[in-house]
Parts: sequence; structure tokens; C-alpha cells
Amino acid sequence: MPMPAPSFTWSDLAGREVSTWSEEWRLECEVAYLLSLPLPARNAMLDGVTGSTDRDARGIKGVRGEAAVVALRAHIQRLAEIRKRG
Repeated sequence: MPMPAPSFTWSDLAGREVSTWSEEWRLECEVAYLLSLPLPARNAMLDGVTGSTDRDARGIKGVRGEAAVVALRAHIQRLAEIRKRG
């Protein structure tokens, strides 16, 4: 059975249409979700709880590392600025 063709949607971060199956769209969805969280919840999601061994409580930093959190924070800031401009 052939796979259906991917759909396309506008990506604010990419500044163009992207496939909804693409890494660009996955990143935009993750960043948009993080941006939608209240700041304390966003920081907890990104930085986690110090000393925790539980995967969810370790946050993104505890699972993916500091570099991933730095990159996500930059994307969050950029998306917030894009949305603010309209």
C-alpha cells in the first residue's frame, strides 16, 4: 500500500511552506508548545528538577543536554518575536 503524500503548511520559523512530515515542522510544533506554557512551567520543562532520576522530571536538559536547551530557547525567542510582529 503506497504512503499518502505529505501535506504542507506554513512554518513561521522556516518562513515558507514545509511538509508536515518534516523535521522543520516537528521543531516548530515543539517550540510552539513550549512557547504556549507559562514561563515557570516552560522553565521546568526545559531545565527539569535538579537531581531527579525520573525521565519526565529531568526535563529536556536532563535527556537531550544543555546544547539542546540553548537551541530551543533561541527558537522560542525567535518564534515569540515573529508572532509579536504579526
